[in-house]
Amino acid sequence: MILPFWNSELYVEISSWFPFGKDYYPVSLNRFYDETLKKISGACMDLGSEFFFMASPAIGCVGNLPRENFFKYSPDSAFNLGFLMVLGYSEMMEKTVIASLALTGAVKDLFAGITDCSLWSRGIFEGSTRVIAVASYEPFFDCNDYLKQFAEMLADMKNHTGASDSAYYAELFGYNRFFMQWENDKPSELRTSRMLGEFEFEQTREIVGGSSSQDFPPFMGASVSIQETVPHEE
Repeated sequence: MILPFWNSELYVEISSWFPFGKDYYPVSLNRFYDETLKKISGACMDLGSEFFFMASPAIGCVGNLPRENFFKYSPDSAFNLGFLMVLGYSEMMEKTVIASLALTGAVKDLFAGITDCSLWSRGIFEGSTRVIAVASYEPFFDCNDYLKQFAEMLADMKNHTGASDSAYYAELFGYNRFFMQWENDKPSELRTSRMLGEFEFEQTREIVGGSSSQDFPPFMGASVSIQETVPHEE
């Protein structure tokens, strides 16, 4: 089983003082929200991923990206509908997310997929990267039990794979966060997928099949907007 690709892009607004340079607190920052989120953030880095963003009715908008909320011990005054968690893409993280939905019984409440995420600061585009998004079908999904089990599964995956303690060194020496277009993909595979997806003749599509990407499932959320991408034409 693999996660589906979505023909959409997530837009996340970050604070103007977000540390695009060295970040010395990418993990411990989350202790202001919840100790479980701190564990998730650390384990994500150890698996080649990052805990970018999470929105839920109970906690609000938290994570490594929306840092303007780090000093708040209660949710924002604005009410957030729907649970959405955005993680940096890695193969180990993809396997862990798939296992978490199946083993925790949350597969009936949550859906997950791979898409792109762009970061914006005061209307200025700052960068984009490939991410794994986990979202709820229901707008009032209680994520506490799932997050605790997800944190345990991340720790088990780290121990099973013998992943390095990246989170420890990221906090000790600083974490250089940057995004590259080909960060998680092989250019040759992307070009092949693009060519297959841009066939114009119906007869060709019948042979090679349709696009491998899917529409983003219906999601009732108030913190992140979803915009379908327009196919590139030459």
